[in-house]
Amino acid sequence: MEIQVWLDNSNSLFHQIFMIVMGGLYGVSFLFGTTYNVVNIFVYYLLIPSSWIYLISRKTSYWLNLISLGLLMAFSLLPNIRTSCDYFFQQSVDFLNWTAEIFDSNYIDMSVHICVTGVGIIYLILILFTLTKKIAKITLITTVVIFVLYMILVYPNFKDLMLFGLEKTGVQY
Repeated sequence: MEIQVWLDNSNSLFHQIFMIVMGGLYGVSFLFGTTYNVVNIFVYYLLIPSSWIYLISRKTSYWLNLISLGLLMAFSLLPNIRTSCDYFFQQSVDFLNWTAEIFDSNYIDMSVHICVTGVGIIYLILILFTLTKKIAKITLITTVVIFVLYMILVYPNFKDLMLFGLEKTGVQY
């Protein structure tokens, strides 16, 4: 997408969340010298489910963590990993576009609903049921504080922050 599209929609909370997640994944892909698609698939198909398995194993059996280890090993041994990740990423995009049609929405909103809000709700449930009350309380309070600070400090100034960043990096739009 053109930078101007992001600037024009920078007042939308969902666009902001999407841009932050996308920017983070692009940053990680740059750091590791791989593609956005590889990092996206690794995070959403492996790391997040593995963390869920870990949380569940805290209340059940630590042997469940072998499933996570197996998934991570299998992923790292995939032949032509970029091609596989490109395929799975495109399948994910198609799914999000399909759900967007069903709910009369768009790709970005569905991405945030499913990949951020949905994932967040699952983490909320797992944190409440698997961590000690003290750790769960600290985790949830920290999350709420970060969200409130974001809504007060960043949300209303997001476009200005984007313009500042573009100016500092010398990006023309």
